[in-house]
Amino acid sequence: MAKNYTDRGKTWELANSWWILLTFPPIGMTSFIAFLYTGIKVKNQRWRIYGFIYLAVFILVLVLSDPDIVAGIALVLWIVSIVHAFKIRPAYLVQLDVLKSHENELINQEVSKLRQEAEAKFGGVNRLQTQPPQPKRDNRPEIDTSSQVIPQIQPGVTEHKEVKKININLAPEAEIAAIPEIGIILAKKAVVKRQEIGGFQSFEQFAQIMGLQEHTFEKVKPRLVFSEGENNKEQVTSGRVIDF
Repeated sequence: MAKNYTDRGKTWELANSWWILLTFPPIGMTSFIAFLYTGIKVKNQRWRIYGFIYLAVFILVLVLSDPDIVAGIALVLWIVSIVHAFKIRPAYLVQLDVLKSHENELINQEVSKLRQEAEAKFGGVNRLQTQPPQPKRDNRPEIDTSSQVIPQIQPGVTEHKEVKKININLAPEAEIAAIPEIGIILAKKAVVKRQEIGGFQSFEQFAQIMGLQEHTFEKVKPRLVFSEGENNKEQVTSGRVIDF
């Protein structure tokens, strides 16, 4: 042990080599503790494995019943563990020296890691708490209220669109085709048929000749008239005022 392996001095190296004494008790009964300690102290996985191997051999010695075999294994275990301990001592002292030198840095790294994990966990909550969602929620009802007032300002326009009708016997093809339920194809057919029969007399006649389905029948009926007098009547009942 005369040789120094670190710059910390012989006293420090001897003080941190006390674990070698654990290999001296008879038959190496505590040798496994020495290797487990060194492996844990400097985070060396291999030395921890050696500790478990020595522990397994020691248990095997206790289990065996043949005195000669037990004595032989115990003696080998004892000698090997002592030699092994002195062999790993230089590496242990160097690793311990490096670990001590960077101890503050390692602590700072662990603290920084913990801080990052905490920020990742609670940082999102803090950001959500700093954002004021209330003003947006307060503004939405105001927008809805104003939008509810708009239909009240234009009731006449809505009624005018609902009661506006066309004279199927006088309207041009394009005007008839503008009705979504009729379209251009039925509009062409309607113009041809009214020329053939001299005009439609009723909606039932129009629907039968055009072959309208029941659902189309109900949608188209409020939008058509079949005489000029009926058209004028619908315009008066719709609430429109005609100035002469």
